[in-house]
Amino acid sequence: MSTRRRKQQNKKSVGAPTAPKVRKTDVEELTSIAGPSADGGSGEKQDLGQNSKLSKLKSKLIKADVEETDADINSEDTSSPYFSKVRSPKEHDDSSAEDLGDATQPKRLSRAFYEQSCEDLGKALLGQVLVRIHKGKRLSGRIVETESYLGLRDKAAHSYKGKTDRNAAMFMDPGTAYVYNIYGIYCCMNISSKGEGEAVLLRSLEPVEGKNVMSAFRMTNRKKGSPCRPMKDHELCNGPSKLTQALKIDKASVNQVNLLSHDAIWLEEGEKVPVAKMVVSKRININYAEEWKDKPLRFYELGNRCVSVRDKEAEKLMKTVN
Repeated sequence: MSTRRRKQQNKKSVGAPTAPKVRKTDVEELTSIAGPSADGGSGEKQDLGQNSKLSKLKSKLIKADVEETDADINSEDTSSPYFSKVRSPKEHDDSSAEDLGDATQPKRLSRAFYEQSCEDLGKALLGQVLVRIHKGKRLSGRIVETESYLGLRDKAAHSYKGKTDRNAAMFMDPGTAYVYNIYGIYCCMNISSKGEGEAVLLRSLEPVEGKNVMSAFRMTNRKKGSPCRPMKDHELCNGPSKLTQALKIDKASVNQVNLLSHDAIWLEEGEKVPVAKMVVSKRININYAEEWKDKPLRFYELGNRCVSVRDKEAEKLMKTVN
């Protein structure tokens, strides 16, 4: 064999290997039928057989993609507190506009919020929103004044001498409503906190929703001989018994209610009152409580017209310190 012939033969033997044959996948088959566009870029329509095959392959690929995504979601660690918030593409497709709207609603206060000391809860409640549903109508008000009652050690607390049928709600889980009657016809609302027999009295609200309804409820409960002039907004809920009248809160329907889960009354997150605008003063009308009558356990928002009673000395001291 000549030298020239041997070189040509060796050159063929060391050439690039032939690529192995690959079975045509669904994706490749779809591309071969549809091309860059449904009409192959030529502007001419495909025949009916091709269109039918194209449609079936597209459906098959979409189904496979969704199943793969669902599998990824289902494989997540379900112990994560965020797991319940994850949705698959199917669930997103099935979501209604109403469901999406719910996500923008104010958040109901959690159990952790109420599980704090009574004094801290009294402060934290300022700025939060009390919501009451009455005959399908939403009434609400922003809390602007509170008083803390420290249970078995506090001579001003209803629970000072222990648990009774009347004050049982004060010994229940944090976030339980304690409603009691005063003067035979009015009532006051408290919220239990962490600590045995401890609860926070709601003293005043700034009306937010349903002001006309609140006004009607207040007018109905006016004392005989009271002026019949329309009430101003800041007069609707500027006292513990006034706010319960305005929101139609009574002992029969609200006492011992769990505010975390009840569907007719609860609290929602509002705008927290900063310490610089929080007045700390002694409580009102508890002269019987001996040394406890002057304890600084009342809290209210400085400058808010809906507060029941201002403590000018406390405000003056507060401004001096700041």
